[in-house]
Order: sequence, then structure tokens, then C-alpha cells
Amino acid sequence: MKKKKIINQIYEYIEKKYKFSEPFLLKELYGIFPDIKQGTIRESIRRLLGQEKLIKSKNGVYGLPNPNRILKTAVLNSEDAVNKKYIKTKDGTVIGYRSGFYIANALRLTTQTSSDLVVYSNKVSKKKRTINVKNIRVIMNQARVTVTNENYKLLQVLDLLVDFKKFSEYSSNESKEIISNYLNGLNLSNEEIENIVDEYPKDAQIQFYKLGGTYAFTHK
Repeated sequence: MKKKKIINQIYEYIEKKYKFSEPFLLKELYGIFPDIKQGTIRESIRRLLGQEKLIKSKNGVYGLPNPNRILKTAVLNSEDAVNKKYIKTKDGTVIGYRSGFYIANALRLTTQTSSDLVVYSNKVSKKKRTINVKNIRVIMNQARVTVTNENYKLLQVLDLLVDFKKFSEYSSNESKEIISNYLNGLNLSNEEIENIVDEYPKDAQIQFYKLGGTYAFTHK
């Protein structure tokens, strides 16, 4: 198959499949076009970037520029790019979560913000590394346990408890109801919760059990 025809085939698929500025992974194309060599697909993407038909968020993450924007160098939604690669799979399976000041703000435990986004994900092979996704500095961490749809909220809370005074403007006692409501209906057994808590430092474990521990979050 001629290169030009391959490029057109790939581009037509991208145009039909994705909305403007919606990120997609290069790896997705490998699965869609198994009969085309991966090197050829990568070269096609490079050519489409050169023709300004695609925009790049980071290595392996691309999207269609919005033609209605004044600037041709329209950027991808950074949050979407992080979501797609590190937080959720295409079918909605949770593989990671945001941590630190992000969740502290979401729970209204603090008014502090951070320009960095801290993420824990099953997709991170090393303990800690930093990447840049457009205008966001993302600090990537390997999760202490495999992240699932059922346990990610518990992991977010335990991360906060590791250094609670840093992330919360309230005492652990004052925060108890907020955290309890967030973990309400946790779909984990007592044993599963205890095994996860055991992976955290002693101070975080003590804070967790002061909040009510396993019983408080599984008996609602």
C-alpha cells in the first residue's frame, strides 16, 4: 500500500472517530491497523503533524486541531490527555487517580492550590517521575497497590493522611465527616481495606483508624 494512501486512510479514521482537540493514543492506531507496520503509522502521524492536520500533546498523545480557533496551534485539553493515558481506559476502567492538593481541594479541605498535578497510576513503572503535558507539570507516581474502580477513593484519602497537615486546613477530627461521606459505600471487604492500609506509613494508618477505620466506611 502506498504511503500517501496509508496516511489518508489513517487520517480519515481519526477524523471520523475523534472530536476536535480530543486526545487519542498512538497505541490505539496500532490496534486499529494491525496490517500496517507500527513504524509506518508513526511516520504517517509525523507527516500529519507537519501538515498541521494533527496536534501533539506529548509523545504518544495526539489530537485534531479545532479549525474554528484563530490560532492554528490549538492545544489539546491537557486534563483529557492525562485522563486518557493515566486515569481511565477507553471502557471506563479506573487505572489511576489524582492526588495531593487536587483531591484536598475537591473535598474542600483546603483553599490552597498547586500548579503541579500529582497522579498515581498503574501505567507508571517507576516510583516517581515528572512529565509535561502542554502547560501542566505532572508528577507521576507508581501506585502502592493496583488501582481499581473500587479502591481509588480510599487510596486518595490515604495519600492525604500521609501528610495531612500539609493538605488540610482542618484537623482530622473536623475532617472526619467530609472524608466519611466521600468514602460512603466503599465497595471493599474489611480484609481488602486493611490490606491496602497496611501498605501505607504508620502515621497514615493511625490517622485512618482515628477517623473510624474499616468499620466506619463499610457499614453505612
